[in-house]
Amino acid sequence: MKQIIRIARVELSILFYSPVAWLLLIVFVVQCGITLTELLDAKAASQELGNQLKGLTQSVFGGHNAFFNSVKNKIHLYIPLLTMGLMSRELSSGSIKLLYASPVTNLQIILGKYVAMMGYCFLWVLVLLTAGCVGYLYIDALDVWYVLSGILGIYLLACAYAAIGLFVSGLTSYQLVAAMGTMALLALLNFMGSVGQSIDFVRQVTYWLSMADRVDNFRVGLISSKDVWYFVLIVFLFLSLSVLKLNYNRSAQSGMIKKIKYLAVVMLVLALGYFTSLPSINGYLDTTRNKTNTLTTQTQQILNRLEEPLKMTVYTNVVNYFAHVGAPKFRMYDLHQFEEYTRFLPNLEIDYIPYYNYTLDKRDAQLKSLDDKAKRSATAYGYDFDKVLRPKEIEKIIDLSDEKNGFVRVLSYQGKTAVLRMFFDMIGYPKEAEITAAIQNLLEAPYEIQVLSGHQERSIAKKGDKDYLTILNTLNYRSSLINQGFQLNEVLVDSVALEPKENKVLLVADPMEAYEPQQLEKIRTYLRNGGHAIFATEPGKISLLMPVLKEIGVQVSEGVVLQKSKDYKPDLVLTHLDTAAFSEGFSITSKKVISLSRTTTIKVKDTLGFQAFPLLTSASDSLYRLPDEHRTFVSDSLAFNQALKVTQPLVFAWGLKRNYNGKSQRIAVLGDADFMSNKEVNRGNVKAQENATFVKQLFRWFSGGKYPVDVQKIPPIDNKITGTQTEIQNTKLLFLFGGGGSILLLGSFVLWQRKRK
Repeated sequence: MKQIIRIARVELSILFYSPVAWLLLIVFVVQCGITLTELLDAKAASQELGNQLKGLTQSVFGGHNAFFNSVKNKIHLYIPLLTMGLMSRELSSGSIKLLYASPVTNLQIILGKYVAMMGYCFLWVLVLLTAGCVGYLYIDALDVWYVLSGILGIYLLACAYAAIGLFVSGLTSYQLVAAMGTMALLALLNFMGSVGQSIDFVRQVTYWLSMADRVDNFRVGLISSKDVWYFVLIVFLFLSLSVLKLNYNRSAQSGMIKKIKYLAVVMLVLALGYFTSLPSINGYLDTTRNKTNTLTTQTQQILNRLEEPLKMTVYTNVVNYFAHVGAPKFRMYDLHQFEEYTRFLPNLEIDYIPYYNYTLDKRDAQLKSLDDKAKRSATAYGYDFDKVLRPKEIEKIIDLSDEKNGFVRVLSYQGKTAVLRMFFDMIGYPKEAEITAAIQNLLEAPYEIQVLSGHQERSIAKKGDKDYLTILNTLNYRSSLINQGFQLNEVLVDSVALEPKENKVLLVADPMEAYEPQQLEKIRTYLRNGGHAIFATEPGKISLLMPVLKEIGVQVSEGVVLQKSKDYKPDLVLTHLDTAAFSEGFSITSKKVISLSRTTTIKVKDTLGFQAFPLLTSASDSLYRLPDEHRTFVSDSLAFNQALKVTQPLVFAWGLKRNYNGKSQRIAVLGDADFMSNKEVNRGNVKAQENATFVKQLFRWFSGGKYPVDVQKIPPIDNKITGTQTEIQNTKLLFLFGGGGSILLLGSFVLWQRKRK
């Protein structure tokens, strides 16, 4: 150990007696100072403009365009200049012979030089810690452990780069060649993850060797044992190769023996890499304050209920929009998206089955030959077309017609199945809310929404403005309830079960035709027996539902409520969630609105022992109630009659609940059926509109909080910049002239002293 320390000390003295080490340290300090202060200055400017900031530790330090990523993307330029002379200098000057003759082993030589590089890289850690202190100074409630995790990742990466540079330096006596060779090898290792991804075995090896994303977990505050082991093994690999290279310089061995030993070291490292990457032995430490990298407690409780391994089968239609996601060359990235779950389900089995079939979409009509289209797509995405199942072959395995023969993941557990889909949004992949809901569907029956049909009610299968396809039944829309654990079924009134179930709700939305007396009686019986229901009606059609609503003491006004506005039509009323709903689990703030198009008001008088509470109210001073005999109006520029102005808050939706036979019965009645229509949910001209959120919270209330699964995490508290832009700019100058200038003066003094001697 003493010899190693002595060699390290000598190597450091040589390093700092050259201007390169000082210049690189100055550049690193300046780079860190400018990057960090520019990020802080941008946040301070945004705050000054009145914008609300959120999660500043993540956005300043851990984000994709943040501090740690910037540092990570530049240090590969510095390491080759530092390591290029470690061994090549000894080889070119002949001093390597003196080392061979000295009482030190080749292992001690390599370790001594490597420890010197670890020491130099630790100076970078001190600079990063200084940057962290600046962040602590200017970010209120900085997540300190988050920052320390990122610094650890940068240090491990630098140490791995140093081991690689040391190895390359021992291959040549030319320092410039060593620097260029190191840079080339680092580039190769960073791009290794894209090599051979279409070949199963090769994919595993090259993906593990790739250094491209190895710091990403550290960067976002997650330390995993497989990433730590990766850096340890990479360092071990290249230090071992360096020792072997020195041994071969001192002894005469056949080329075959040398190759076998090199190969043995590489194979050993790959074997250890495979073993340490197994989910069953992988450990994680989430250093973030609110455990943002870890599944919520509710999800973990659901996963703990699984008594046997879960299986996921990925069915990839090669002519589908998402065909690339299941492609072999995209496989490792795809698997990585479920790492949060494999952390808790290490035995999760994932299989990929490529197939092709008509996607039941308008573009199919343009296909002259499905086989030709599938072959071209398979070739483009890197599939082996001989392994792609034909339409008849896939139909024997599974019927995916309900999924429009798209890209689906089917979860299987104890004979039950649940589907995960891809979504047309910025994320694309199903995340915790969707995955956990699907797993919960495997453990218990999904919550069923029975949509009454047969009398021209609102449809869950049509794209019309007034229908409910978007929010309830759109396959590739994340917020659609079909992707949040709900099961949608259209039913005729004659098939409504008289014995309601706890996990079902009946949705009756704006019928256009009158129900038969016996049908109305069946709905009333359903309600008397404790069935859950949602009734959404419209002005002018109240009479169609009144025979049922009277049963539960609900009275709906026939008049239309108008809201005076310079921007919107008079019949568009902006309502708020009533405070009484908060105690029932609703959580939309008063700053958010739920838009109702052509609505009326509702009153409730208890008749069956229900406890009623207002859901949607409005206390706007610009509301007017149009009399029953004037339920229509002609233009948007309606002359509002002051005599019709409303002075009291109006209620547009009520919730009712009672205990029936030991169970909770819930009913909601709304004076507008458009609140969750395709048009209203997709409305983009109302600021702070939360119709989709209200719909999800409404059905969550019916399901007793089970669906949609609550995966909300504790909100961040590091949401404020505590310094001014002037102070931040002064800090930048301190980095430039205080830090960089001090190192420049110290380096100049050391070099001057060295020259004098």
